[in-house]
Amino acid sequence: MNRKYFAPLAAVGALLIAGAANAGFVIMDNGGAPLSVISPIPNNNDFRAELAAAGVDQFNLGGSLALSADSLPGVFDVTAFGSEAGFVNRFTLGATSFTTPGNLSWLPRAAGSTAASAGMVDFEFCALTISSCLNNAQNTDTVNGSFQSVGMWVSADGNTAWLLWDDSGSDVDDNHDDLIIRLTYRVPEPATLGLLGLGLLGVGAMRRKRTA
Repeated sequence: MNRKYFAPLAAVGALLIAGAANAGFVIMDNGGAPLSVISPIPNNNDFRAELAAAGVDQFNLGGSLALSADSLPGVFDVTAFGSEAGFVNRFTLGATSFTTPGNLSWLPRAAGSTAASAGMVDFEFCALTISSCLNNAQNTDTVNGSFQSVGMWVSADGNTAWLLWDDSGSDVDDNHDDLIIRLTYRVPEPATLGLLGLGLLGVGAMRRKRTA
């Protein structure tokens, strides 16, 4: 590649990387009263030790999961981990869905991938046994004894979000272990940079042609 076109490409790549460094998952307050609160993982959560090993020892209640406004279009990878539930529960995000028949041991289970873009993440949990669902925007409850809620935790780099579903099937136990989902946000940067590179080469070729 001609050096005079490499420099602009590198600059654009640096801008993309800098933008991506501040992008990713965020938890937004839903405007309820009280606003979202932070809670430790309950002692009666059957996967408390496994979550701690993954770096998750607390979660946010009463918030909605979103991608920050500066996030580039990318992909959500959906992984289901464990479930301790008497109900049949389902997680849905775009065209990706995972259904648990009840109890599942802790094990990563790839559920698929779907397109990601900035804004509120359009997911939903359902307790199919009782035909009751809760979507991301409806996750407003912050107190013990709530009927269905989702605990959320986001990694420091913003690329990983954990969703802990409580279907309230067993006397509203609030243990948030009825279905545990991990979302991973990624941007296919090499492909993006490749397209930018082709564009810059095309501009360069046009300039050379005009000069000639």
